[in-house]
Amino acid sequence: MAATTALKMRLLRDDPKPPDGDGSAVRFGLQDNKEQLHEGVLRDDGKLAFDFELRVAAAEDETQPPVFLGPFAFGRPQDRFVYLSWQRTELPGYVNRVKARLADIGWGLVHDAQESGGRLEADMSGRKAGGGKVPVVWRIVDIPEADVESEQAAL
Repeated sequence: MAATTALKMRLLRDDPKPPDGDGSAVRFGLQDNKEQLHEGVLRDDGKLAFDFELRVAAAEDETQPPVFLGPFAFGRPQDRFVYLSWQRTELPGYVNRVKARLADIGWGLVHDAQESGGRLEADMSGRKAGGGKVPVVWRIVDIPEADVESEQAAL
């Protein structure tokens, strides 16, 4: 089995209500592959933050996209995604799920996030249910203060 490295991630969402509800009572959170939901933390800006970690499989050929592994990764190896889900509380299943595509993350972004000690973040606010092929913008956040000061001193 190929070696893996950890990658810190975060999804944001501004509204815990499902984009298209059916009136069912729901729980909202980051879904793992055992169908458990993990609650977000309310930030000062009113958005919910869902912090998690994925593993990235090492690759000899980085012309191929990264393969993300872990309890939050869904889909085929070359087309992974993570879910924000609205799970029914009184009936089985989900009212809605929003996909955050991982295919939009290239090796350069993976390495930059890992080397900086930062976290990759995507804001899923306003996204409709599904979103299978809708691009997601990932950015590096939470770079430790010492690294930011070192980078500024180097300029």
